[in-house]
Amino acid sequence: MKYSTPSSMWILTVLMIGLLMGSALAEGATSESPGDVSGVESMGVVSIQSLAVGEADLVYAGSFGGGIFKSEDGGINWQVANEGLTDPFVYAVTIGPDKAIYAGTLRGGIFRSRNNGKSWVAANKGLDRLETHVLVHHRGALYAGTGSGVFRSSNGGESWISDNEGLKNLLIRALAVDSEGSMYAGTTGMGIYRKRADSSKWIRITAAQLSHPRDRLPENFVRALVVDETGSLYAGTADNGVYVSADRGDSWRALGTGVENVSIRALAIGGASWFVGTGQGMYRSVDRGKTWISINQGLMERSIQSFAVGKNGILYAGTNGGIFKTQDHGAHWAPVNQGLSSARKLQGPAH
Repeated sequence: MKYSTPSSMWILTVLMIGLLMGSALAEGATSESPGDVSGVESMGVVSIQSLAVGEADLVYAGSFGGGIFKSEDGGINWQVANEGLTDPFVYAVTIGPDKAIYAGTLRGGIFRSRNNGKSWVAANKGLDRLETHVLVHHRGALYAGTGSGVFRSSNGGESWISDNEGLKNLLIRALAVDSEGSMYAGTTGMGIYRKRADSSKWIRITAAQLSHPRDRLPENFVRALVVDETGSLYAGTADNGVYVSADRGDSWRALGTGVENVSIRALAIGGASWFVGTGQGMYRSVDRGKTWISINQGLMERSIQSFAVGKNGILYAGTNGGIFKTQDHGAHWAPVNQGLSSARKLQGPAH
């Protein structure tokens, strides 16, 4: 029987430790963490975090690592639209009533374009933390959900003021406003907060306020909030499906069957078809959320990060593997990724 020498045993031990550390690091990486954001140059289609549909066939896509892409033909072709954008990690893209486009980023704050995405300028005056996950317009004001609460701009992003009492230092992932002006904020780890129209203070909606145990809104990650035409508030939770409140968050009930235990990333409530984007693909309800069916035919990447509803049955879904489009309310999907590549360098401001 042969025995290993001390030196060979030492080499084997080092190799085993290295393999174990590599495995642990791989397991520790999650889809919610940006990882190394020092620069993305790898080939492949980018992960799409946000989508905004403009007039005619205009669509904007915010990616995680490739900046902003723009399509003028309904997603058939995409072009990079990054001039002046200094952060390629884009969480939110929205189009304002004045047709200005706003982008919220991981490290660069908020950017604005007044020329259909041809160039961007930073719009961060007054923000105390630049990480911005959500942008919402309401009655002439623009609200930003940031890494330190909510901020409001009444001048198109030229300056921001804190709308943050009760929310300071919370990461905001979703915002919604009802017809009476009450605002709701979905957070990471702390559930939902509400600020009534006649108040400046945010109050946490806690489980103690809720009725039956099965209908207690989980106090965790809330990434999607929507208010429908009746004033009902819908919340998409991490791993617990969709909840609805008909009394501005005082009581809740779990909504529908089919999405009870999935991670909800985006919601569209209203009209004949309601949609949710999840970690397991897209779902549709035609009975106001009572039941949900999966609509994933042709959707080859089912980790949905965002989606946008267009006209006449058109939807765009942003995934970890690019963008998919349907023209029949989700019955059939096809990839629309021509020009979406992560192997692009950001363009600096034009001089």
